[in-house]
Amino acid sequence: MSLRRLTRLTGRWALTVMATVAWLGAVGGLVLILATGTAAFSDPSPARMWVVWLLLVAACFLSLLADRSRPAGVLARHAAAAGWEPTAPGRPQWPWPEPQSGGTIRVRRAWSFTAGGLPVTAGDVRWTGRAFGGATDDADGQGVVVVIHLRGPVPSMAYHVPFERIGDSPLLDRTELRKAFLTRRIPPWTVRERCLYTVEPANGSVTPALIDSAVRRALVVARLLDLTGEVRAGEARTSEASNGEAGAGEARVNGVRPGDVRLKAPRAEGGADTAG
Repeated sequence: MSLRRLTRLTGRWALTVMATVAWLGAVGGLVLILATGTAAFSDPSPARMWVVWLLLVAACFLSLLADRSRPAGVLARHAAAAGWEPTAPGRPQWPWPEPQSGGTIRVRRAWSFTAGGLPVTAGDVRWTGRAFGGATDDADGQGVVVVIHLRGPVPSMAYHVPFERIGDSPLLDRTELRKAFLTRRIPPWTVRERCLYTVEPANGSVTPALIDSAVRRALVVARLLDLTGEVRAGEARTSEASNGEAGAGEARVNGVRPGDVRLKAPRAEGGADTAG
């Protein structure tokens, strides 16, 4: 068992133990409140009444705090505040292939929004039986799946763990892409059916911070592959400036002023036009 996997399991066990202790404490406190309250009604002692009311107030406060601190509640409030649109987990056509025999993938909740100028769908997912294959380190687990909907057709390709290169697109040869994958700056990723998707395991419950981090890392993959309009626009400006300086003399010889030169938008490597 890898150290990373052991750390996750230890964290889950610790959270389970803490939750169990908290629930036992809550049940014990409720029994104490009921017992003290029954005695207090027959004994009008001010001290006993104060104890009863303090315990009742503490129980209400702890119940409210527990409800607000539930991961599902925190995530729902964050999604509403950020303007994420809830998406039925079974409604989108998820881009991954059918799991192999014995594997299961279940998206519990999903949201759609725009990030980096591209439409994104993010979901709380659970899987078993190495259903995602090399798209994640864990055979079984839970985490965040991020799907970036691309603007045009792109060849199917992937970088999977431990270091499996899938596809023959020249985009896979990019040095910065390989370096980012080997240094874990980006997760394993897959491009399939006009979508780029990643799966990020979670040590515990899925949190807003984990979703935000997973989306940022997936967008880094898209930028390194030159699949975002932002990168393409930046490259076009750089190319225009470079060609404008280098070709100014030639433009004058041909009777065309440099300001009249119009450059075509660059095409992605491999011949696939990824413009929107």
